[in-house]
Amino acid sequence: MSTDEDNESRSAIPLSRQKIEDLERDVRQFWERLELQNTVRIETLIKGAKIAKDPPNVALIGLSGPERQAIFSEKRQLPWQARGLLVTVMVTACAAITQGWQQSTINGSALFSWWESVGLQKPKDELLIGVINAAPWLSASLVGTWLSDPLQDRYGRRPALFVAALFCVFLVIGTAQCNHWKTLLVCRCLLGVGIGSKASIAPVFAAEAAPDEHRGRVLMMWQLFDTFGIFLGFLCAFLVRGDWRILLATAIIPAIVLLFLVFICPESPRFLIQKHRYVEAYKSLLELRGTEIQAARDLYNIHSQLQVEATKIWKSPNERLWSEQENRYIYQRWISKRNFFSRMWYLFTDPRSRRACMVALIVMLSQQLCGMNVLAFYSSDLIKSSGMTDFTPRIESYNLGFGLANFLFTFPAFFFIDSSGRRPLLLVSFSGMLCSLAAVAGFFKLTDPETRLILVAIISIAVFVFFYSIGAGPIPFTLSAEVFPLHVRDVGMSFSVMINFLFLGLLVFAVPSLTTKFGHGNVCGEASENLCNGQANLLGFFT
Repeated sequence: MSTDEDNESRSAIPLSRQKIEDLERDVRQFWERLELQNTVRIETLIKGAKIAKDPPNVALIGLSGPERQAIFSEKRQLPWQARGLLVTVMVTACAAITQGWQQSTINGSALFSWWESVGLQKPKDELLIGVINAAPWLSASLVGTWLSDPLQDRYGRRPALFVAALFCVFLVIGTAQCNHWKTLLVCRCLLGVGIGSKASIAPVFAAEAAPDEHRGRVLMMWQLFDTFGIFLGFLCAFLVRGDWRILLATAIIPAIVLLFLVFICPESPRFLIQKHRYVEAYKSLLELRGTEIQAARDLYNIHSQLQVEATKIWKSPNERLWSEQENRYIYQRWISKRNFFSRMWYLFTDPRSRRACMVALIVMLSQQLCGMNVLAFYSSDLIKSSGMTDFTPRIESYNLGFGLANFLFTFPAFFFIDSSGRRPLLLVSFSGMLCSLAAVAGFFKLTDPETRLILVAIISIAVFVFFYSIGAGPIPFTLSAEVFPLHVRDVGMSFSVMINFLFLGLLVFAVPSLTTKFGHGNVCGEASENLCNGQANLLGFFT
C-alpha cells in the first residue's frame, strides 16, 4: 500500500540526479522567467532547491543560523506553529466538526420523535423516515462530492470550501424550520450537497498545505474533529431536551465559524502553481511554513514534482534533460487541457491511479462496513430495547459518553500515524473491533432482562470504539487524501468520499428495516425479544 510520500519521493528523482551547477542554472532561469525578483531572493531560492535536492546533507549547503534552525527544528516542532498552517488546520477542524455535529444531531433527534412533527408515523412510514435520515449522505455521495471538483478547478480550494459552508449554514436553518416531510426531504438533500463538497475539499486542502513530515498528523485533524463534532452534537442533545428543531439548528455554529476562517487562510500552494500563479504560491507557502528558506524549498520542490509527474503522463520515449522539461512547464500545459471528465477517465485507465482507487475503495468500505456508524446513528434505538427502564435520560447520557470516548480514543492515532504507519494501525484496529463487536452482538442475543447486563455491553462498545478510533476511523480519509497522483488528487478524493457517503447513506436507510427483518423467525414471544434478536443478528453481520 503506497502513500503519497512514496509517490512524491519517486517524482523528485530527476531533481536529486542533477548536478549542482545544472540545478543553480535552472533555478536562476526559473526565478527570472517567473519574475520572482520582487518576491524571493535568488540566493534563498537556490539554497532552498539544494535542500530539496539533498535533504540529508543540509549542513553542507551553507545556511545562516536562523535558516539552519528552521530546517533542523521543523521535524521536532508542532506542525501548526506557523500562523497560516494553524488557520488551515482550524478550517479543516471546523469542516469536520460540522459533519460530526450533523451526524450526531440526527441520532439525537430520534429521541424526540421528529417524524411526528412533519406528518409521519411509525411503523407505517418507517421506510420514508429512513429515506429522510439517509438523504444528506446519499445526495452528498451522488452530487456533492462530484460538484467539488469543477468548483476547485475553476475557483480554488478556498472559494469552493466557502460555497460548501454556505450550503451547510442555510440548509441547517431550513431543516430546522420544516413543517412537512417533503420540504424536510428537499432541505436534507441540498444539505448533503454541502456536506459532500466540504468532505471532498477539506482533506485535500490540508494535505496540500501540510509539510511532508507532519502530513499524517495534519490530516488526522479531520477525523479527530469529526469525532469532536459528534461529541458536541450529543452534548447538545443532552442539553436541549424535547425540541428536535433546536437540536438540528445547533449544527450551524461550526459552519458559521468555517465561513469566516476561510477568508483568512492561505490558498493551496499546489493549486496556485497548477494555475501558474507562482508569486501567490510563494506568499502562501511563506504563511504556511513561517520562514523564507522553507517556503523557497517547497516552492521549487512542488514545481519540480508537478513537472516530472506530467512527464510520466506524457510517457515520452526519450529521456530529455531535466532542464528542458522544466523550461517547458509541461504540467501547466497538460492540466489546462484536461476537464473533469478527462480526469475521471484517467483516474480509472491509468494503472497507478487505478491502484490508488482500489486502496481508497477498500479503506472507505471498511470504515462503513465495520459497524461503527450503525452504533453512531442508531445507538438510541439499539439501547431502547436493551432492558432499560426510564430510558431517555440514560440514553442521552450513553450517547454523550459514546461521543466523548470516540473523540478521546482518537488521540493515540494522532501520535502514532506518522511513526508507525497506516497499515499497522489498520491491522490492529480491525483485529480489536472483530472481538469487541462480537461481544456486543452476543449481549443483544440474551433475551432474559436479568441476564442482559447493560454495563458489560457498554464496556464492549467502549472497547470497540477504542479500536475503531486508532485505525478504521482516521486512516481512510488520511490515506485517500494522499494516495492519489497529484494531477488527479481532487477527483480521486471525490471518488473516495463518494464511496464512503454512499454506503453510509445505505446503512442509515437500511438499518431500521434490517433490524426488524433479522428479528423475525428467532426466539418467539414479545416484540422486544424479536427486536433484540434482530439487533444481535445485525451487529453479528457487521462483525
